[in-house]
Amino acid sequence: MSKKTAKVAVASLLAAGTLALTAGPALAQAAPAASAAKPAPCTASALKFEAGTVSRPINHVLIKATNTSKKTCDFSAESYPLLRLHKDQQAVTPVIEDSRPQAVVTLAPGETAYAGLMLSAADSPEKGFKTGRIGVAVAKNTALKDVTVKGGPVYVQPGVAQVTYWQDNPADALIW
Repeated sequence: MSKKTAKVAVASLLAAGTLALTAGPALAQAAPAASAAKPAPCTASALKFEAGTVSRPINHVLIKATNTSKKTCDFSAESYPLLRLHKDQQAVTPVIEDSRPQAVVTLAPGETAYAGLMLSAADSPEKGFKTGRIGVAVAKNTALKDVTVKGGPVYVQPGVAQVTYWQDNPADALIW
């Protein structure tokens, strides 16, 4: 082997080693993210729902959805609970757009997501009704689950009622 061929071979080995050192960590970090399975959307059958009044803020209900399955799920199908507050309600309760979290809430088995429901406003002249049950769905065109409101019945003004997006903690669900 000539000196020139040896220098080219050494330079090639050094370049390949440098490439492996610089790209290796990046490739190693990208591999798990690419191979990680995306959670399936949460379904009503995988969740246990609860709803209850809270002392603060007044005129609010906290809705809880706990993952009772053995698999992680997320709220990618609908990022907020689809609610029916009255049997004659034609559309779902509107969402508070400013409550959108930075990322879709994901629930590992046993974890809980939260949504805040504002029921009425003291400064609204709108007539309302009392209810002790709320219909909850997590995706369009799926059956509603009836949930009893602990601490209810509650007073609802249909034109005022709004719900938050699913949150990963109750404080974020109740600041709206």
